[in-house]
Amino acid sequence: MAFFYKNEHISCTNYAEGFNKIFLLKEIPEGHVVERQYLDTTFLVFMLEGDVEIRYGVDKYFHPQSGHLFLLPKNQQIIAYARKATTLLLCSFVSDLKLCSRFSIQQLSHYVIGEVSQEPHCLKLDERIQNFLPLLVSSLREGLGCVHYHQIKRDELFLYLRAGYTKEELALFFYPILGKDMEFKDFVLMNSRSIFDVKDFAIRANMSLSTFNRRFKETFNATAKTWLLLRKQEFVRSDVTLSTLPFTEIAEKYQFSSTSYLTTFCKKYFGKTPNELRKEALEEKAGQLE
Repeated sequence: MAFFYKNEHISCTNYAEGFNKIFLLKEIPEGHVVERQYLDTTFLVFMLEGDVEIRYGVDKYFHPQSGHLFLLPKNQQIIAYARKATTLLLCSFVSDLKLCSRFSIQQLSHYVIGEVSQEPHCLKLDERIQNFLPLLVSSLREGLGCVHYHQIKRDELFLYLRAGYTKEELALFFYPILGKDMEFKDFVLMNSRSIFDVKDFAIRANMSLSTFNRRFKETFNATAKTWLLLRKQEFVRSDVTLSTLPFTEIAEKYQFSSTSYLTTFCKKYFGKTPNELRKEALEEKAGQLE
């Protein structure tokens, strides 16, 4: 369709650049592996087409289907492997955003029923959102990128979420970003790539060790020691298998006194040395691209 005065539109001070775009189109070619960017932002992710495997945590995977939506909380590292060419649409937002003028996301915490799995939860797109997405995607590809347009379309989208799903369904979907102590949760997630010792974390938080451990257990439903160890495993394995960083740098990054301690850590938790893990990952990638 026609797009008049495109240059004027792009040169406008209200044109959305990378730092203030609400909607982002992400296209991943077949066989490619992509690591998440923008860790400080929470996204809704729409699976438009393709076949992608999402890897997170330590050896955890999920496989979103086309026509579904999943939540990507901020500070959650993921790796996406495209089995087929894949198109994703990302919508950024903050956790206190309102679903409509009278109902905020945080109010959904009252509709959480029983124990909730920590596994990602997908929503199947209803008819309203299925009709909403094609024109939005087409406009974004054409370059219709006004900040106000992005804001209006996000408001429209959240109204459709409010109208098309029960509060219980939305509470389950948004569960990872619900809670009374989001400031503490964000603090932990933001620093979890650089602090792996519970005492150091408590000092950074300006809390006694007992207070930090209590608040951590209340917020994450796990002990700080166990949770931080799992994050360290996740980050170490990711850098060993997906980066080209020398093992000496990885050892220093994760506060191992030497590469031999990094090797001991990998053998203990992954059953293989860093060399074996990286070689295995390279062979797997080569096989996927054939």
